[in-house]
Amino acid sequence: MDFTDHLQKFEYPFGTMYCHENYVIGILNPDVTVTKEIAIQMLADIDKHFGNGKIVFISNREFGNEVDPKVYKLVNPAAMIGIAIVGTTQEQKTRAATEQSLYGGSFGYFNTLESAVLWAKSFTLDSNLLSASE
Repeated sequence: MDFTDHLQKFEYPFGTMYCHENYVIGILNPDVTVTKEIAIQMLADIDKHFGNGKIVFISNREFGNEVDPKVYKLVNPAAMIGIAIVGTTQEQKTRAATEQSLYGGSFGYFNTLESAVLWAKSFTLDSNLLSASE
């Protein structure tokens, strides 16, 4: 997928995060586990970039990354209104199902980054339309 249309890019020792208009794509390096420290850093950068805006986080699990379950306690589902996990293995799908139970917002599992982006775009469009009509 082409990442040239992002608004801001954050590069970390553990991976890269691409901020788009209403969604974020996080791509971690191989064998990185998302710890509380990593999540705090990424969430702080998301907050700096989006402020009070509502976004969808797309986690590209191309390299089979794991997430410490405690990380989900840091996420505000009122701001991060959806999480999309992209993976291709049954193990990734099973892990995502476990993570889904830890998160209070919309959650989806996708086989391709493109399908996750389409979901994020339509989800945030629906959300913004709802916000505008309130």
